Amino acid sequence: MKRMMGSGVEGDEYTFGILMKGLCFTNRIGNGFKLLQVMKSREMIPNTVIYNTLLHALCRNGKVGTARSLMNEMEEPNYMTFNNLISAYCKEENLVQALVLLEKCFNLGSVPNAVIGTKVLEVLCNVGRVTEAVDILNRLESKGSVVDVVAYNTLIKGFCRLGKVKVGHRLLKEMERKGCLPNVDTYNILISGCCESEMLDLALDLFNEMKTEGINWNFVTYDTLIKGLSSGGRMEDGFKILEITEESKEGSRGRLSPYDSVLYGMYNENQLDEALTFMTQMGKLFPRAVDSSLKILSLCEEGAIEDAKKVFGQIPGEGGVPNVLVYDHLIHGFCEGGYMREAFELMNEMVGRGYYPLAPTFNALISGFCRQGKVSSALKLIDDMVVRGCKLDIGSYNPLVDALCRKGDFRKAFGLFSQMLEKDIAPDLSSWNSLLLNIFQVNYLLQQISEI
Repeated sequence: MKRMMGSGVEGDEYTFGILMKGLCFTNRIGNGFKLLQVMKSREMIPNTVIYNTLLHALCRNGKVGTARSLMNEMEEPNYMTFNNLISAYCKEENLVQALVLLEKCFNLGSVPNAVIGTKVLEVLCNVGRVTEAVDILNRLESKGSVVDVVAYNTLIKGFCRLGKVKVGHRLLKEMERKGCLPNVDTYNILISGCCESEMLDLALDLFNEMKTEGINWNFVTYDTLIKGLSSGGRMEDGFKILEITEESKEGSRGRLSPYDSVLYGMYNENQLDEALTFMTQMGKLFPRAVDSSLKILSLCEEGAIEDAKKVFGQIPGEGGVPNVLVYDHLIHGFCEGGYMREAFELMNEMVGRGYYPLAPTFNALISGFCRQGKVSSALKLIDDMVVRGCKLDIGSYNPLVDALCRKGDFRKAFGLFSQMLEKDIAPDLSSWNSLLLNIFQVNYLLQQISEI
């Protein structure tokens, strides 16, 4: 270009546009700004395409503020200008600026494309402002923007996150009336929302509706529904969907999660023998995973907790995920061996995977903490159990009542004793003996003091 200009041939907008594109493509943004100055010095007004090229490069490199300032120089920003900036603000989750520019775009008569509109909807839904997202979708449609299934799926997912599954279901019917056909993702989102909201009958209805509508189930459909049904106590229905999964062309494709969900459902129903049998049968499909799990269970029962830890540590490295029985046995093993910190951390990891321990597992932790004199940790665990909705039993309270009585903290011990009675948990002989002995000792001490 220097040679061309040196020979007296003046470049035009097209020439400068090609050069700007090359500079921005190679991230030479500083030279891009110099090129703008060269154009202005030659009394050439850079067109919208040239500005948009530089603006896009700035946004791509995270310099959104500079890009916004550059837009203010433009005489005629178009929809591409707004698309670049709104997209960049959405990426930064700067919702305020994204909405300001969207409004400015509407006021200037421009309409963002469906992709950019969906990004704004997604950011709004992520912060729970789903109703506002619906209003924006309606405005986009009224101004002629073609709103696709991805936009509707974003809104439906937003409503499901808020627990408003029925509103999401109505939105499914509304999009159909407008001629926008749902896809497998639409139904998967709704089925997931139903499972999380314990609306399992509606989840099954949606599953059957997919077949009627000619939408093929995929692995996510099966996996989500099996997990929801199994953890919700609908084991029979969970088994039926697992059978459909195995008979389908897609199948599980060597993935353990549907089977682990069924295993968790049995565990959750306290069907521990059945769960162990089911896991053993899984060995035909997943020999390595099942062998590791059975080995850990066996080592825990033998008290070889250090060896069990080693095998457990190898599972992630082999691309596997521990199942609920492995977690449960290891936690009990850690507690029996006095490894309370490891037991507590493992329980948190277990819960993080969506496996909620049964009361006996919590009780093992409570007993372990009490044996080590960490009564405050045990009390916090009791509160945690209540928050998680775990059903407490006599085994949850007995160790604490005994430990508090041994410490002479009669007030807290009696408080727990009263809590047991409120929950219709009948105290056993051990609890009564601990309290009565504590009362006797206190009364005896008071009598001795009064005689002095």
